[in-house]
Amino acid sequence: MSKAKTETKMDSFQSWAHRWGRVGTLIVLIYMVALPFVVLAAYDSIPSLGEVFNVNTFSILLIYIPVGFSGALSYTPILGCSAYLAFITGNIMNLKLPVAANAMNLTQKQPNTPEGEAIASVAVAVSSLMTVAILTLAAVCVSFISPVFELPAVKTASGYLLPALFGSMALGLFASSSSGSKVVKGGIKGVLPVLIIMTVLSLAARLAGYGSVLGGLVGIFIIVMLPIGILTSYVLWKKGKIQVVDKEQKEK
Repeated sequence: MSKAKTETKMDSFQSWAHRWGRVGTLIVLIYMVALPFVVLAAYDSIPSLGEVFNVNTFSILLIYIPVGFSGALSYTPILGCSAYLAFITGNIMNLKLPVAANAMNLTQKQPNTPEGEAIASVAVAVSSLMTVAILTLAAVCVSFISPVFELPAVKTASGYLLPALFGSMALGLFASSSSGSKVVKGGIKGVLPVLIIMTVLSLAARLAGYGSVLGGLVGIFIIVMLPIGILTSYVLWKKGKIQVVDKEQKEK
């Protein structure tokens, strides 16, 4: 007997966004790779392979390759098809991801749904245009506004911007257990081992005087901690510590 197979079909918008997202990404990759070679060739300054591939190059790649892979694995489930534009324009962690998550939260749409991905795509596109507009304005007015950023109060406040941003994002994620028509009960238990491990490692590294080294290992930590969080959540779900129930059952 042949088992019935269930096929997941994408919405027409999702199919269109994925198709043109791949095309746009390919064009941008070609442009990014070709532009340096064109400039170097124009000035007759093309380096040799030995000057490009050396110890310094590989030390940089050891940092950015894990960051790239971990970013694709962790951002794409939230951004959906808007990830193409987000990766092309960059600044995902500081801007694109918070914008997309906040837009879906305000409109009460879920990730990985046609409506949620449409909202995220619009949010990422608008934030990209606003970034270009703000940077253009800043470049024109740099001589007037640069003294403001040198003020001690501004320097102190700027150090709290990113922690406040990601703290509010984490609070919103932990406070919401909704996922479409389902509700996750006790989901925070799945990430507790990750939080404990990272806290112990951070404290140990700082006490040993290696706190600055942790910044270069962020990508590796994400790649290692993602499977730990998933495995822990799966084990706790099998044991009944984490439950996935219908919203109607949760409300009762």
